[in-house]
This record gives sequence, structure tokens and C-alpha cells, in this order.
Amino acid sequence: MHDLLAWVDDPDAGWSVGTFGALAEFLRDADEPADVTRAPGRAAVVTPRGGLEVRLTGDVVPLAWERRAGDTWSQALALCVPADGGGRSVITELGPDDDALRAEDRDAVLVDLGVGAPHLAACVRTSDAALLAALREVEGRPLAEAGAVAGALVEAGPHRVFRTAVARLEVFTPIPPPDGTSPDGPHTHLLPRLLAHGRTHAATDPIPAGRAPGATMHLPHPTRTVEGRRIPPRPERHRRAQETLTRFGQPEAVAAKAAVADALATSAEPPPWALTREYRATVELALRQSEELEPTHPHLGGWRAQVPRESGSDGAGQPLTHDPAQG
Repeated sequence: MHDLLAWVDDPDAGWSVGTFGALAEFLRDADEPADVTRAPGRAAVVTPRGGLEVRLTGDVVPLAWERRAGDTWSQALALCVPADGGGRSVITELGPDDDALRAEDRDAVLVDLGVGAPHLAACVRTSDAALLAALREVEGRPLAEAGAVAGALVEAGPHRVFRTAVARLEVFTPIPPPDGTSPDGPHTHLLPRLLAHGRTHAATDPIPAGRAPGATMHLPHPTRTVEGRRIPPRPERHRRAQETLTRFGQPEAVAAKAAVADALATSAEPPPWALTREYRATVELALRQSEELEPTHPHLGGWRAQVPRESGSDGAGQPLTHDPAQG
């Protein structure tokens, strides 16, 4: 499992840390300056726009999956941790951020926004006296009752620091206004209407009961950048991702994918079992991957004649780093 740390400083992979309604994402350009550190069970990378640290502990359960996303597909691996951490539900000042990834940030004050997730501390970090005063005025209150603090946060643009038992993700980029768009690279999403659901993850993420995603790694896509832009096919990326999915995926999903792959390779049209509801999503994934990576596959036309492409390209060209429901 510790070989998963090699993905931390891979610019082709994206990472996210958070909960349903509060998410921090780390992405970087291949040519962007990066300070990488490694130690047993730990890896970290820091760029001018943000940083990520991942520490693997004995109670982590890796779980990988793939699913339809817009006009293509996404593929991810979550480091699942026990969902019993008792996260804060009110705004709480924590003091200097002694564990900041950069030494120059360790004197700044960390304030937990109290999003209520059992596995997550979603914080801001600042030395801005005016912002600290505004946050101290609402300390002890739920974020939903903090009133004008949201506007103060946007105006001041403090660092965001999202922490779980296995990860720390820091974002240095500005906070966009409510009608703005997220900047390229590291950024955060905070959506109170989704936080109100009290979920630790999107319903489409197959996280086991009693677990929460301590960090999610978004595997390099063979025909898209992590931001969702099309690139020439890179079969090696697909091979690496499929190996990871086979190793850490749900056994039933791995078995279904293997059965469909074998049938597509050997049958000019789908056998009856491949047309059942049980295999529908797996067949659609296999056909999309074949269309993008092997468009001249001799059996592709026969299969598509009986399995019309699923409609709905919502999210086409959008980042592949999180569920579209999270903004």
C-alpha cells in the first residue's frame, strides 16, 4: 500500500480532501516549481499555489473505483479512515499552525470552520488582524450562523487547510466570489446547502459503512488532463489505472470488468448476460474506454448497435477531481 505515496508528487494525478459540501483540491502543472519530501509512510509536495501531505496509517483501507463522468469516465482511489473522529461543528480557534507545510506559515493562526464532518477539520489560516477579529466574534457558533464572516473570508483570501487523519491539503490561491469560478490549480469548495445533508462523501462513492474518505486520489486519465481537457491517448496511463483498480477495487466490480473485457475481446456482439441491468454500467465504461483508446476495435460497432451510448454529456470538459454535485 505504501507505494501509493508515489502518486503524491505526480503532476498527472489530482487529490482532494474533504466531505460532501466542503472540498479542497490539489492539482499542479508538470513544469510548476515543487518542493517534494519523503519519509517512511509519508510524502508531501508544496508549490507556490498549495501543498499536500499524505501519511499512511495502519487503519487505512484503500478503495478504488471508476464511473461515467460527463462524456468520458473518472477513476479514483480513496484512503478510507474510520468515520468516528468527532469533528467540530462550531467555529473554533486552534492557535498557531505548527504543522504547516511551509515554515513561514507556522506562526499564522488556524481556525476550524466547524463543518461537522466526523473525519475532517476544514480550516482557514491567517495573520490578518481584521479577519481574526471577525472570526473571534463568531467563535463557538455554527458556520451557518456566522453571517458576514463568509464575505470577510472572500475579501481576505486566507489560506485554507483541510486536515484528516491521513492528509493535509493547503490552498494558497484566492477565494473566488460567489458568482466567480474556481482558479486553476489548488482550490476549495464550501457549499452549506450540501453540508446540511450530513454526508461524508457523495452517494456515488462506494465508501464502506463506518468509513470516510481521508483523502481521494484521482488517477491520471488516459485521454484527459485532471482539469478535464482532452489530450492525445496515453495507453500507459490506462494500464496503470486499471492495475490500481484491479488491486484496490471492490471484488465484484473487478470481476464484472474482467468478464466484460473478455467478452468484448472475443465476441462480435454482447452476450445476453452483458445486456442485463447488473452489467449495464460496466459495459458502458468498457465501451467508452474502447472508443477513446481503441476506436478501430473490430467488435465495437456490434456492441454499440445493441448498447446505445448513454445520453447526457453534462460535465464534459469539467475537472475529473470530484463529483459534479460538489460544484
